[in-house]
Amino acid sequence: MPVNASEAEADPPSRIAWPPRLVVVAIAIGALLDALLPLSDSAWPPSARIAGGLVIALALANDVWCALLMRCQGTTMRPDRAVSSLVVAGPYRWSRNPIYVSHVALVAGIGLAFGSVWMILLTPALAFLLQRLAIEREERHLSQRFGAEFDAYVARTRRWL
Repeated sequence: MPVNASEAEADPPSRIAWPPRLVVVAIAIGALLDALLPLSDSAWPPSARIAGGLVIALALANDVWCALLMRCQGTTMRPDRAVSSLVVAGPYRWSRNPIYVSHVALVAGIGLAFGSVWMILLTPALAFLLQRLAIEREERHLSQRFGAEFDAYVARTRRWL
């Protein structure tokens, strides 16, 4: 149920694009804490570093996939803009928020890849803040915009995984 562009811009879920800011802040705080109060030791397992690299690659690939799906449907990926269509294909079949799953996985993957215990410890805080500042607002927006169609999607698809 697409809506016209001017209507789509009239009621964004949030005026602030929280998700990218939260990811950058989590990474910056993790790096700062690593520098000031390191919790890692030099014997961080190589298998953890490899797993972290793989998680990072998968998170970025998922972001690209989601962006392509949104672009194909002619809707915005920006969290501070109103959407024009409901995307339910690809990774959206398994999660209502696959991009935010990728954001959380990215931070955890960086922690594993670089041996940052702080980054790993910050991952649940990032997930909590994404849910409170972005997901809940976006889901209200989607419910208002798509009504029963969104309600049916919510009934069959988990919020995270």
